[in-house]
Amino acid sequence: MDTNEQRNINVIFIAPDSAEAAAAYKDYYKQLYNYGRKLTDNNSLIEDAIHDVFVSMWQAHSRNPAMDASKSYVYSSFRRRLFRYYEDAIRRMQREERASQAATPEFGADHFLIHREQDQQLKTAILQALQQLTPRQREAVYLRFYENMQYDEIATVMDISVKATYKLMARALDELKQLVNIPFYLLLPMLRLLFIRQ
Repeated sequence: MDTNEQRNINVIFIAPDSAEAAAAYKDYYKQLYNYGRKLTDNNSLIEDAIHDVFVSMWQAHSRNPAMDASKSYVYSSFRRRLFRYYEDAIRRMQREERASQAATPEFGADHFLIHREQDQQLKTAILQALQQLTPRQREAVYLRFYENMQYDEIATVMDISVKATYKLMARALDELKQLVNIPFYLLLPMLRLLFIRQ
């Protein structure tokens, strides 16, 4: 992660009343919200998780001013909290409705944005292929190509080893390549074009 990005995160906790902190918080709020939408469509849970993550980090920083945050730390904290809130909501719904099963967070293909006008059939094929990956594979692809995270950052967010991250991504890309039947040199640029920030 570059130094400017590190500074932008930490200014939220070091000088929370500054205009720079407000801008950084707004930027991270949008990024985390978009990421959360890939995991669940429950907007309230996403907003609660973002709010509580930053409150928790502010409190931690007040106890330990030397604490340094990073993008991967913020994302992994948010992801853990969102899943915990999601599981709590499911359990609450099960108790209230006496349901037998809970839904699993899924990525939705309609959240992927297409940036350039290229071969529409190829884009459609890739989007359909993405939906055939496992949720973990889709999440890894999202973090790599949408959030531009490095493998060590993805490992931190997903709470797995760097080696497991490489293996997960390799399997995901290999499955996509086979499903779409195109070479890697076409697949990778297309993935980058499919995931663009809102």
